[in-house]
Amino acid sequence: MADVPVGAVPAPEPVTPAVPKLVQAQQAKAAKLAAVNAGLKKLDAEMATKTESPEASVETAAAGSAAKPADPPSTDAAPAKKEPKVEAKTEEPADDETPDPKTAKALAQIDKQAKRFREEQAKARADFELERAEFARERAEFKKAQGSIDEIAKLAKTNPAAALAKLGLSSEDDYEHVARTLVPLTKTGKADPRNKQAVEQLTKEAALAAQVEDLKKTVEELRGTFETTAKEQQTKAFVEKYLDEAVKAIPAEPTLIGKLHAKSPEKARQALLAIGQYLEKANDETPTHAEVIEAYEKYRREELEEQGVDVDAMLKPKAIEVPKPPPSKTLDPTAVTGTRPINGNPTKAERLAAASKGLQKLWSEQS
Repeated sequence: MADVPVGAVPAPEPVTPAVPKLVQAQQAKAAKLAAVNAGLKKLDAEMATKTESPEASVETAAAGSAAKPADPPSTDAAPAKKEPKVEAKTEEPADDETPDPKTAKALAQIDKQAKRFREEQAKARADFELERAEFARERAEFKKAQGSIDEIAKLAKTNPAAALAKLGLSSEDDYEHVARTLVPLTKTGKADPRNKQAVEQLTKEAALAAQVEDLKKTVEELRGTFETTAKEQQTKAFVEKYLDEAVKAIPAEPTLIGKLHAKSPEKARQALLAIGQYLEKANDETPTHAEVIEAYEKYRREELEEQGVDVDAMLKPKAIEVPKPPPSKTLDPTAVTGTRPINGNPTKAERLAAASKGLQKLWSEQS
């Protein structure tokens, strides 16, 4: 209050009207959104600063140093009158107050978009760093190659043979070709037209030799392809034959591989092949069919027992249900309950006699 003149009455503090709690919650969310937007703008500014090229940075710094500094503010001017700072007093929203579903959904969507934007910015920054590292590597390689070329060019003036060796020309034929090619370009070579004809002939022979080498390389590649294809076909035929014989060697009694083959033959063949390949790699020889089946039974049994499966009960054959004999007494008067079988189809008279006999027996039992 030292700056206030004597006799001045300080301005009264404004009275903040009562704000509903829901509006206060929305204002808090709006403040949060504003903070998120400010953070995103700050992140964009950092990215722009990092991605700025060194040349642009140097130019900016030079322009800033060359600019004329602004004149200092005059001290004769009267100091500006400070207005009393008034802070709005707002009540904190209660913890149990939640915004309406529409507002909450919109704010959640904004938070999700802001998070995705930050992730994209981080990924873009990482990609940029990788590209910059790759560019630096390629630039270093180019400088190295350029230095090698300059070194060879300098060496060719003092030691042409060493320069040719660095270029991969070190045999007598290479030297002969280079010499005959360069002689017509000299003063002595230009004076003799025969050198030009010799160079043309040598160039044709070199081109034909290069074509022959290309043809030889193509023939070798084709030969290797044919040999690889034939070997693959032979291996495939051997594998198929081996698996066919392994399937035939499956025991007749109930086995795990037998149950798998009955359910899915292709899976059983793949399982036998995998076991066979493993044993072949471990023992440096092709296993027998019995060894492959035995190994599968062992490993599969251990696996099932670890899972709590009773393998013996699973492999136990199901008992064959014998049909029960018909009852000795029946309500069908035409049924024969004795041990004498009926041969052939009974006639009508025989069926009537059997029915009468059955009725008489039933009547006697009831009386």
